[in-house]
Amino acid sequence: MFENANKCVKTYKTEEQHVEVVYKTIEYHLAMLGKKFKKYFFAEDNLIASYEWVRDPFQNTPEGLSTTEEEIFIDFTSSGETKRQFCNKTLFQFWAEVDDEFSELKTKAFRILLPFSTSHLCETGFSAMAALKTKYRSQLNIEKELRVSISNTKPSFENLSSARQAHGSH
Repeated sequence: MFENANKCVKTYKTEEQHVEVVYKTIEYHLAMLGKKFKKYFFAEDNLIASYEWVRDPFQNTPEGLSTTEEEIFIDFTSSGETKRQFCNKTLFQFWAEVDDEFSELKTKAFRILLPFSTSHLCETGFSAMAALKTKYRSQLNIEKELRVSISNTKPSFENLSSARQAHGSH
């Protein structure tokens, strides 16, 4: 797992003080990484377990449903067509294409799933902006560059360059 740490330990094997420093540095880094994970991900196991039904509704049952919602959930999970769709599609596609008769379950699932995708796009935008600001420090207006850097559309450089004529030597 820590290949670089093993190389470092083997390199400084004769000098025990360096090995201890390396181990302390790794230990500190992992502790800080654990703190950051707790900031972004829930630490409570019961909260995570209560969302398992969204990932696999056929193995897990949601908690806190009313009687009518439980009946809808039973109808939802007993449908063979629903099981087939779940196996053949991604999680977002599956929940997006759930029938209107199960709209309450669909709404609950999207309330759980959507914060992850929206925060991902936000983080991507901030990362792109940080990269552009360091690259073009003197420019305050980076709207066009930011739009291109976070776009999902990949440019066709061959088509763009074929429209231009190369300058010949004079």
